Amino acid sequence: MLKNCTFLVIFSCFCQLLYSQNNPSLDSFLENARQHAPALRENNNLQKIGNIQNDIIRAQNNAFQVNATSEVLFAPYFNNNGRVIDITTTPSPTAYGYDVGITNGGLYSAQVNVTKNLFNQATTDNLLFQNKIKNDAITLSSEEIAHNLIKNITDAYVMAYQLQLQENFTTEILKDLKKRLQVLELLVKRGILQESDYLLLQLDIESKNLEFKQIQNNLEIAINQLYTLSGMKAQKTDSLPKPVLFKNTELNSVTHFYQKKFTNDSLQIVANKRVFENAYKPQLTAYGNTGLNAVEIANIEHKIGVSAGLRLTIPIYDGRQRKYNTQQSKLKEDNLEFYKNNAKIQLDNKLSSIKRQITALQENKTLLDNQIKKQKNILEIYKGKLVQGQVSIVDYLNVVQNYKQNVYTQLQMQTNMWLLQSQYNFINW
Repeated sequence: MLKNCTFLVIFSCFCQLLYSQNNPSLDSFLENARQHAPALRENNNLQKIGNIQNDIIRAQNNAFQVNATSEVLFAPYFNNNGRVIDITTTPSPTAYGYDVGITNGGLYSAQVNVTKNLFNQATTDNLLFQNKIKNDAITLSSEEIAHNLIKNITDAYVMAYQLQLQENFTTEILKDLKKRLQVLELLVKRGILQESDYLLLQLDIESKNLEFKQIQNNLEIAINQLYTLSGMKAQKTDSLPKPVLFKNTELNSVTHFYQKKFTNDSLQIVANKRVFENAYKPQLTAYGNTGLNAVEIANIEHKIGVSAGLRLTIPIYDGRQRKYNTQQSKLKEDNLEFYKNNAKIQLDNKLSSIKRQITALQENKTLLDNQIKKQKNILEIYKGKLVQGQVSIVDYLNVVQNYKQNVYTQLQMQTNMWLLQSQYNFINW
């Protein structure tokens, strides 16, 4: 008994897995898109690169810098006491060469040098702040990419689902017409209806079969597009579940994305200005070295020593570059403010327009739903009269065609409702 129960549980889970694979929902397409989107994966790596850049900044500005240098310099004299080339520290007055006080005849150096910037935490903080803003920009970029993916995949899913509804509806219409065809065949044999009526219905069925195949082809293309947008390999899909779209609530107390983006852009200007002004901070550097440093080979083994010192750099005048940079930053901030105000107006106008469209569409859809119910009743009446030979096949097909067109219009209205909701969510974030 226990084995049977275990088998049933495993079999049930397996069936559920197969069902979910062959009936992927909108959420599953969106989740796969987030996992496979190259731009999102690239941004993820860029953020990791930005985090590593923080370590580089600290290393460049706070850590000891150690390097080894080695140099051998020869400063010969020409025409020195009858010699064409001579290396000496006592050249004759008529010899040609560098001043002995500068070179002393040469240089023999092999040193280890250590330097460290002192009291530069503010400089380091400015660089780290600039890098943080760059990383925040990448985060916002990822949000925008993901948001665009949601919009594109949702719209593609809705269009595919509409084709699926058309396919299902056309299938039911064809089934019903084929039943009517069988009835007409009997009525023709009994002489109640003419053979032309039978052929006319048969021709209409063939026409709808062609339409059905075209819908199937379009649905297959639409589903393939869904897999492509999600970055997945296309696979057989039995059916698509009904799309579930949640309406974004009014973001009265929450910052919209465009506001976050403008805030980050403004901080980028501030960060760049601070980094630019790093050059105007006094810089104190401690340095030291040890090793060999000599100007002549004689007794060179005793020329090993150490030295240390402090280097202070104070900027005094730069041609008013600091003032010009401040002016540029102010103008850039003004430009951002112009675009930010305009973005708010556009967002409010677009949301108001979509709300009005949704309201109007809901009202029209309610009227159409009532009309379709009446048409469906009329169609049932015509089916009964057709069996009795009381209506012509032309009249019956006209009723079917009008009913089909209104149902298609109803499907299009529902699709437009979903698309408008998708557009509303896309804008209102």
